[in-house]
Amino acid sequence: MNLFLINSLIVLLLSCIESSALNIFTKLPLGPYKLIFKHIGNCDSSQNNKIQHNFYLSRNPKSNVTEIKGYSNSSVPFDDTLFLEATFSFKDADGNWKDNTFYHKSPKGCSSFKHLLGASWNAIMDGLGMQNVTCPISPGIYTATGMDTSLLSNANIPKTFVYGTYKIRHYYTHKKEVYSCLIYIVEFKPV
Repeated sequence: MNLFLINSLIVLLLSCIESSALNIFTKLPLGPYKLIFKHIGNCDSSQNNKIQHNFYLSRNPKSNVTEIKGYSNSSVPFDDTLFLEATFSFKDADGNWKDNTFYHKSPKGCSSFKHLLGASWNAIMDGLGMQNVTCPISPGIYTATGMDTSLLSNANIPKTFVYGTYKIRHYYTHKKEVYSCLIYIVEFKPV
């Protein structure tokens, strides 16, 4: 009898926790968005990853668009042996980051990234200094002369999202080893 009461109490508590968490999430505004890049940088600049990206954001005064500039240096091919992973942290009303709000992991890193970018693949890769590339991408040094961040609006990413500011940790792994890691801070604003 006591075991039944304890189990009932646990189920009741879990259902209250789950419904309140769901209730909070459903109250957040959701819809079509404009993606605004606030920051881009390495996860850990002291780490010597096999694929190094040294990017920064720049405002193009002629076209008034935000561009990603810098360079990539890869000692290994960017291919389908890698996993594409991303974790999203949400910035709450008090300015605190709520880690692991969303998580994504795809096998076949290069093909998954190409599919994710969709029709924007060639323009984005050209802007990142990798003209006429396909999977796999050969090792080398690639100079990003300016990738227009608005190109992502044509990518295969959700067209509606929960509004707010996110810190996205985007990385590639192979057998649990991190090969590359970038952090983006972006804002999803209503259009």
